[in-house]
Amino acid sequence: MTSISLNNITFSYNYFPSISGGLLRSNAGLKTKKALSEVSLDIQHGDRIALLGTNGSGKSTLLKVIAGIYKPEQGEVNTVGRIYTFLGRNVGVMPQLSGYDNLQIRGLLLNLSDDVIAQKVNEIAEFTELGNAIHRPVSTYSNGMKARLTFGMLMFIEADILLIDEGLGAGDQFFLEKARQFIDGLLDQSKILIFANHSNQLLKRFCNKAILMNQGKLISYGDFDQVLQQYNQQSSAVLKNQTQKIENKPSLS
Repeated sequence: MTSISLNNITFSYNYFPSISGGLLRSNAGLKTKKALSEVSLDIQHGDRIALLGTNGSGKSTLLKVIAGIYKPEQGEVNTVGRIYTFLGRNVGVMPQLSGYDNLQIRGLLLNLSDDVIAQKVNEIAEFTELGNAIHRPVSTYSNGMKARLTFGMLMFIEADILLIDEGLGAGDQFFLEKARQFIDGLLDQSKILIFANHSNQLLKRFCNKAILMNQGKLISYGDFDQVLQQYNQQSSAVLKNQTQKIENKPSLS
């Protein structure tokens, strides 16, 4: 049965903190940031989980660890089921190639047969309503057209575990509703969903549980409404603290 198990996951990355004019300062040293700290989770068949937290809280890193893109320095990741990741509108898209060619390459990466790829590409071209633009380089696309193309790549999916990191604001309102209807059907096929998005309304539509992350730590995991309330309280406290710091800042006048 489809499942995800994380046991005591820790992940860090290195970075240079001081960059000016595109050049590293001579006194800049390599720093280490702990993106995930001792995260443990058990996710079962049927769980549709909203991933909540401010920017930098570890949401994207957690998804990449589950997907196997990042290898944790500590802990174990065990997954049962086929995983598909949707990590943003431009991930995996080569702008110098046409939309059509990008779709064909995506099908090849998923080890689909030529016949299946040809059928899927035609379906995606019709679904995204890109018309003749499907044969133009992606570099000539508007942001809305790029969003439609990368969203259309979801139509290749036959996955048990679906990991989505933002990227579902797929253009105009008409297409967005069309996209939501497709996602409804897609999630009915997937056994587990983990969905990071800043739209609470969108998350509530698809999720029955939620995870709250803060500074790489798992703060809460459980019922969607309860965890969302906790997240909103946390966000309000942070905003209040930031406002007080601005108000208390000495005036230069």
